[in-house]
This record gives sequence, structure tokens and C-alpha cells, in this order.
Amino acid sequence: MSFKIPMAATVAESSRLMLRAFSLVVAVDENNGIGDGKTIPWHVPEDMKFFKDITTKLRGKNVVPSLEKRNAVVMGRKTWDSIPLKFRPLKDRLNVVLSSTVTTQQLLEEIPEGELRQAAVNDIIAVNGGLEEALRLLASPPYVSSIETVFCVGGGRVYADCMRPPCVHVLQAIYRTIIHLRAENCSVHFHIPAAGTVEAAGVEWIRESITEEQTSKNESGTVYCFEKLIPRNHEEEQYLQLVSRIIRCGNVKEDRTGVGTLSLFGAQMRFSLHNNRLPLLTTKRVFWRGVCAELLWFLRGETYAKLLSDKGVHIWDGNGSRAFLDSRGLHEYEEMDLGPVYGFQWRHFGAEYKDYKTNYDGKGVDQIKQVVETIKTNPDDRRMIVTAWNPAALSRMALPPCHMLAQFYVSNGELSCMLYQRSCDMGLGVPFNIASYALLTILIAKATGLKPGELVHTLGDAHVYKNHVEPCEEQLKRVPRAFPFLVFRREREFLEDYEEDDMEVIDYTPYPAIAMKMAV
Repeated sequence: MSFKIPMAATVAESSRLMLRAFSLVVAVDENNGIGDGKTIPWHVPEDMKFFKDITTKLRGKNVVPSLEKRNAVVMGRKTWDSIPLKFRPLKDRLNVVLSSTVTTQQLLEEIPEGELRQAAVNDIIAVNGGLEEALRLLASPPYVSSIETVFCVGGGRVYADCMRPPCVHVLQAIYRTIIHLRAENCSVHFHIPAAGTVEAAGVEWIRESITEEQTSKNESGTVYCFEKLIPRNHEEEQYLQLVSRIIRCGNVKEDRTGVGTLSLFGAQMRFSLHNNRLPLLTTKRVFWRGVCAELLWFLRGETYAKLLSDKGVHIWDGNGSRAFLDSRGLHEYEEMDLGPVYGFQWRHFGAEYKDYKTNYDGKGVDQIKQVVETIKTNPDDRRMIVTAWNPAALSRMALPPCHMLAQFYVSNGELSCMLYQRSCDMGLGVPFNIASYALLTILIAKATGLKPGELVHTLGDAHVYKNHVEPCEEQLKRVPRAFPFLVFRREREFLEDYEEDDMEVIDYTPYPAIAMKMAV
């Protein structure tokens, strides 16, 4: 493509992550006591095992911690000193120690000389400051990619910082072990707001899970349980509530696929894109690699679905098959040639389509380029629109566009986007479309020197296919977790040159995928 869109000079600054997301791990007694400042006044081996497992294990199956990918534990100096010398640093984790008086070298010198100290060289780092400074460091290269999850593990002052702005706004989960006793020698306490209450910082904590009370095998038979609290994700709840309403109250409709739907007309959801947040649904795993590959394919004006299937992205295989194309009367197209679909309309609206092999440079209206130029020269314009709906070309498309129009809006140095989607497959398509237009907004913001603002998703015919009702009901049982973050490993000179590997989703902890069959 010769008509490329140059990125803004501030492209790297526009997507820099300020603070790294983190989780908190703590054990408290019935009075919210956590210790006496030096030791923990109970010995529960099961809790120690839980602590080791949760802070060490990586999310991938059978993935072993390494310098390329591991977790980090952030702690105050007193917590570090409370760890027996033989266990310092905590194995298979990056140990981040907060102190204004000690250096990394001094911490290493505390480790016995020889193999132990040599092994610890890459496992300890001192941060001159508090939790906020540590999270800034861990949000920067190389840690932003090499650290999978950050855990705050104490002590009292550091825990308190976790619950205050700005750190509380990137706190993804609290893992709390409740020890059912009242330790008399606890002088340090840590109060966590009760589930369902809203803090002064505006964060509402809800319970994702809690185990039954268990009895330790220690000498005292201490009773304990494990609880997980997460910040309430109001944005994903919009999606879940709409799905629930469609299943309960939707109109029964027939459709072109023959599967049938439950349907409601007219809805809207809003998603913040501030501070690198990416609205990738968590109540089931969303195929991010497919989202990214397809959006970049659109931006290049591509129409040949084999370019996606060769990358392992098969979302267009059904609609690009010989049988489906023939059913649409598109006998002259090669298999996987989708005709003048989304990307073609974005970059060549109105041009006559022949086939995917033809060079269309300079043909038709380049809506993406026009929008980028207008954002830069006249940001208050009310005509910053990209549409894929071209009535004159619908019969030439393998599938008419479902997500058909995007309008952009600039305010206070931020770029927002409103998407109108005529046909909204809530089970499979909509989670994908939310993430796709979030990425589009982020990339257009980078190209115009703005920060991402908000994605407003307006839905026309919002429907649940009848064969998706059961899997959607399974999804509705899950408590949505915090959204992940999008970071860029590499910047490009032109918008069309970005590749999937240039960006990375971090701190994404979804529930497992839920199988749903695509209606073709």
C-alpha cells in the first residue's frame, strides 16, 4: 500500500504505561492483625504453600519461571528482613525491596557468598521509594514484558499504600487468608473494606470466591480459609446484563442462518480506554491474537481471508468458503476472496471491486486517512466518520458489514469513538468487536498525537443465538475481573506497518474459553 498514514511524532508517549497493575497477598487474623512488625504470630503451613504457589506459578500450562517470564514480589524493607536468610531472595521471583537507605548491592551482600549470592544477582532489586515508584519501574522495559504478575506482599505501610490512589486504581485482586484466631501480639493491622462497600477512592470490592473453613495440620489445629476479592468491573457488567436481559426478555426471531435468535433492539455500552486499559472481556477468554490480526488486516484494506487463516486466524473461513461464496452468487471470486468488505470500504470506498489481487492505490475514498487528517486539522468537526456500509456494493460482499459505522470525537486531548453495529452476535461477535474498535481507537489516537478516551458501543439488533443460550448462561455465572492493559513493544513509522507482535496484552486473567458454534 503506497498511500500510508504516518504516525505522530509523540507516538511512543501516547501509550506509555504509567503504573503496573498488581495483586495483593495477605494473611490476617479476626482483628485484621498481620503481625508485630517483625514476625507473623501464627504458623499455618497451608498458607505458606498457598503464598508460594500464587506468587510463583505462571498462567500458561506447564510454564516454568525464568528470567524471560516470571512474577515479581514487592515488599518493604522490614518484610524482607523478616524472611529467614536461607530463603532470601524468594525463589523463582523477582524480589523488589522498597527502601530509601539500602541499595541492590547491599541487599546482595547480605546473601552468603558463593553460589547463593551469584544466583541471586538477577533476583533482587532495591527501589528508592515506595510502592508507586516500584510500580512505575515494573511498567517500564524490560519488566513490563518479563514480569507476568506483580504481587505486593507487605508490610503494613506498603499494604496501606495499596489501598490509596493512585495504586488502588491498578490493584487487580486481593488474596486474603483469614486466620480464625485473635493473636494478642499483633501490633500491625490491615483493614480491607468489606465486600460490597465503596471506598473513598471510588473502588468497590466484591468477592470472587471464598473457600470453606479448613483446619491446619499444625500443632494448634488453626482454622483458616482463603478469600479472593476483586474490584467491581461495571463495564463488563453492562455486557453481562444485556446478555441476561436478551435471554430473559428477547423476542424470538428467525434469521438467515436458520439457527434462530433471541433479540432486543437498541442498546449501548461505554468502555474507558484511559491509562492503557483494554476492554477485553474476562468472563471468558477472548481471542486477542485474532482481534489484532483482523483489525490490522482491515486497516491495510485487505479482502483476502487466506492472509488471516495462514496466521492461524480462521474467523472468516466459513464466509470465505467456496460453498458460501457460491450461495451468495459470487462464483467468480477465488475461495477466501471476500469481496469489497470492511477494509476495502475503509480505504477505497466507492471504488469498483474486481478481486483481491488488484492494486487499488488511489482508488475510491480513503476514509481512514481523511479521518486522521481531520482529527489533526479540525478536531471539532462532526463529520469524522468511517462507514463500511456501501449499499451499491453489498451484493458483491461475502457478508454485509455487521459493525458498520464509527464516529470519532476529540475532547481535552483525548480521542473517543462511537461504534454503531447493526447486527450484534452477543455470544461470539460482540466481545471481539469491543476489543477491535478499542484497538482501532488506540491506533488512530497514536497516529494523531492524542490519548485514547472512550469507546461507546451502540447496538441495533442485539441477539443471542438459540444454540448459544446455554454457554452464555454459563458465562453469566462468572464474576468479571479487572480489564487488562495494552502495551506496545515496538512503534512503527506508518499506521499500516504495525504487526501483531508489536503489541502485548498484559495482566489479562480471564476465565477459560467457552465453546460457541459460529452461525454461518
